[in-house]
Amino acid sequence: MAKKEQEEKQEQVEANTGQENEYADTATSDNPEICFSPQDVNQFLTALNEKSRLLDEMTDRYKRLQADFDNFRRRTRQEKEELSIVVAERIICELLPVVDNFERATASSTTDLNTLTTGVQMIFRQLNNSLCQLGVEPVNAVGNMFNPAEHEAVMRVEADDQPDGMVIEELQKGYKVNGRVIRPSMVKVAGNS
Repeated sequence: MAKKEQEEKQEQVEANTGQENEYADTATSDNPEICFSPQDVNQFLTALNEKSRLLDEMTDRYKRLQADFDNFRRRTRQEKEELSIVVAERIICELLPVVDNFERATASSTTDLNTLTTGVQMIFRQLNNSLCQLGVEPVNAVGNMFNPAEHEAVMRVEADDQPDGMVIEELQKGYKVNGRVIRPSMVKVAGNS
């Protein structure tokens, strides 16, 4: 009888082991976190901590880069403002002698028209020289072919003796600064029908 009881117990253990394996298989397919060993959990936690550390590091780098960019933008704006002040000062310093000469001309009580005309011509030359030193030069117009980058055609005139598109008269002078057109010349252009 004891042998029979022992066999029954053995069958029960085997049946229970089969059920546990069945549950383990079910757990693996339906609920995977139950099947992880403590070693697997430690590996996942280590990997998670590493990713969290990398995220914190990248966030700090991002914040530093953002602060550096904001500082760069602020410095650039300040430098631009300072540069524009320096440029304005340079222009004013070039033009002040012209203003001085105009003051002298208007203050003089000369009634001689030739002297006044000569003085104004000298001031005009001085102003042109100051502008040349600042890189300002006139746009060539009359006798050149129409160029929309340098000229603004306001009239088209019949001219049989001129080729089509030739600038025949300048109504307002155009100017360049360091090769860049700041005001195009207003011109009359020859047109043949």
